Amino acid sequence: MSTYRVGVSYYPEWWPEEEWEQDFSKMEALGINLVRMGEFAWSWFEPSEGQYQFEPMRRVLDLAARHGISVILGTVSAICPPWLYKKFPEVKGGDLHGDYTFGGRKGNCLSSPELREYVRRITEEQARALGGHPAVIGWQLDNEPGYPFAEYDKRCVKKFRRWLRDRYGTIDELNREWFTMFWSNRYTSFDEIDFPTHSAEGAWHPALFLATRRFFSDNFNSLLSMEAEILRRHVGPDVFLYTNWPGANWSVNCFDGTKYLDYAAWDNYVTLPTGEDYRLQLRSSMEHDFDRRLSCGKQRFLVAEQTVAPNAQTLPEAIAAQSWLDVAQGAFGTIFFEWRPPLGGAEQSYFSLLAGDLTYGEGAPAVRRFAADVQKVWPMLESSRTEADIATLYSYESSWSTRGWTVDGPYDQDFFNLHGALRNALRRDLDVVGIQDDLTPYRMIAAPGFRICTEEQAAKLDAWVRGGGILILSRDCGMFDPECLMYTRRVPGLFREMCGVAAVSSISSDQMASLSGGFTGVEFPDGRRFASWKMLYKLRLEADDVEVLATYTCGKLAGTPAVTLHPWGKGWAVYLAADCDDYRYYEALARELGRRFGFAPLFEAEDGVLAARRVTDEGDVLFAVNMTETPKRVTLPRRMTDLVSGEPAGPEVTLPGFGTLVAR
Repeated sequence: MSTYRVGVSYYPEWWPEEEWEQDFSKMEALGINLVRMGEFAWSWFEPSEGQYQFEPMRRVLDLAARHGISVILGTVSAICPPWLYKKFPEVKGGDLHGDYTFGGRKGNCLSSPELREYVRRITEEQARALGGHPAVIGWQLDNEPGYPFAEYDKRCVKKFRRWLRDRYGTIDELNREWFTMFWSNRYTSFDEIDFPTHSAEGAWHPALFLATRRFFSDNFNSLLSMEAEILRRHVGPDVFLYTNWPGANWSVNCFDGTKYLDYAAWDNYVTLPTGEDYRLQLRSSMEHDFDRRLSCGKQRFLVAEQTVAPNAQTLPEAIAAQSWLDVAQGAFGTIFFEWRPPLGGAEQSYFSLLAGDLTYGEGAPAVRRFAADVQKVWPMLESSRTEADIATLYSYESSWSTRGWTVDGPYDQDFFNLHGALRNALRRDLDVVGIQDDLTPYRMIAAPGFRICTEEQAAKLDAWVRGGGILILSRDCGMFDPECLMYTRRVPGLFREMCGVAAVSSISSDQMASLSGGFTGVEFPDGRRFASWKMLYKLRLEADDVEVLATYTCGKLAGTPAVTLHPWGKGWAVYLAADCDDYRYYEALARELGRRFGFAPLFEAEDGVLAARRVTDEGDVLFAVNMTETPKRVTLPRRMTDLVSGEPAGPEVTLPGFGTLVAR
């Protein structure tokens, strides 16, 4: 990529052709060099069955090229046209309330052979007609795959049963692995198994719920890989394929996506920072770190959609700050959503780069400034990489097994809190990894909620810790096998010996608060207290060299261990016996571990400044992004050069509100 891609989502099918020229002229004037188009245009491309019309889009591609603007095209499988639904109503899926009627988007039944055949046809025709156009540099598969994703129609049930048969072979094997003798759940046929949609008292069998999530993920990945296979036959080697995950953790196993995609991308609708409230941007950081991992070793990713309209309480400059955070953590492009607001449909209320009267919106000056400034530094960043010695370990199956279907289910909330705390408190770069990855580059790994774990995976982590690693584990880590059966070991299960502790009893935080009549939480030696919010384990120390880092403050647990540290070989195991929804709890832990094990910050800064580093062959490039609207002080490790202005910087620097320093 010779330039940083500053893009917009654009829908030419919405507008008269005579307005296209004006749109592209305004884009060019703003510094836009990329448009993303076509992901909802099935009815435009195929207004009736077999009647394809791609010439209008070819004219749009020609127009984009004349204005020096590259194009990403989307496949159209996120919707289906009315004529297809009329012919095959079963192409629509269903949720807990029944089958969908036509309308809206998504909701297609990915188990429908009719849907798959027509997706195959339109993708083939679209790729053949448009794939060779010189303006097209990339393709997006589908749109935000995996959310909302709950297929409960009869066709999916049948396919799910076939999927179970393929996975387990026999119903006896499924019964054995699922422990179905509990409550007489034992099956005699795969045809007796339904989706867990409406349970009686006691809820669904955990193995059944986990199996449905695996099936949903496999079903979506198989559709996307089919589209990728078609496109590969028609596009050149320099044209890249990606999909815009709505978030790396939303339903679909994105690790599987690396088998058929060139890059990862995600849609950043994290609320723009307002005033001093910046910590939600740590969610953006986590997604950035995750997408670097999902980009097949390329160390770069795409932000496929990003908010471009500040709310009434947010300064427009926050748009640039959020965009610089993209660059700082490895993006090669930021695509703003969207260029023009639709006149009709379900998204009429969006504020866009253009207002309804075709004048620039409130966010346009920030985009123009960012588009100009980022090109000044991009030649030095194009081949840069992030080098981190701390990582968080993400497990889709551990997330799915907690039964949280929302974005911030129980597992994911803990994961976000700990990842963000380590990055923010230590002011260092982090990676996101899976258990299948090489762990040797890292000094410290946090694996919160790693509850679904095999003996082999636990042995891999054990060897890594013995070799000198620092492993952070939380309550239920190592407790369940891949079918959600508990191991015959005390908490923390497969990690009991490594942690040097065992749980002897537990209590919910609500029950503890009621019984103790007061604050329920954890206290560090310096007096800082934080409230637990779900469950507390009472621990027994099983090794003489276990150190207590924090204690409980409540009832009969007061003064007993809540956070422990245990040496293991050349490394250390940290165990959190209580969780917490207060980010400061995790930041306190991060600072304690940083002090003990020498994790120095990239630079010192006041609260609200996010830090990142990109490594190049010519030297390190540091990013300091002020995510608040008040000025903040930064102390660089030495006098450096501001790459945007070309002037010397530091070591003492004051960043304006929502200001960014890029220094080498």
